[in-house]
Amino acid sequence: MAARVFLTVGALSLAVAAFCGAGPAPVGVNLFGVLFLFVAYLVWFEWGAIREGYSYLGESGGRSRLDLMFVRLGPVIIKKLGRRTTDKE
Repeated sequence: MAARVFLTVGALSLAVAAFCGAGPAPVGVNLFGVLFLFVAYLVWFEWGAIREGYSYLGESGGRSRLDLMFVRLGPVIIKKLGRRTTDKE
C-alpha cells in the first residue's frame, strides 16, 4: 500500500509541476500534465493488475527476464478488459 501511495503522489506531483509550467511550453493542452495524470490513474486504480503482472517473480523462482513479465501481464489485462465489457451488458 505504501508503494501505491508513493507512486501515485509522485505522479500527481509531476502532473502539478507540468501544469505549473515546469515542462515544455504547452500549445493548447499540456500533454505532459495529462500524461502524468493518466499514470497516477493507472497506478491508483489498476494496482491489482500491476501486482499480478509482477507476481511471476515469486512463481518462477525469482527469474528476472523481462519478457516473462510481458507474457504474464498480457492475459491479465485482456481478462480485465473482457470482464468490463460483460459487466456493462
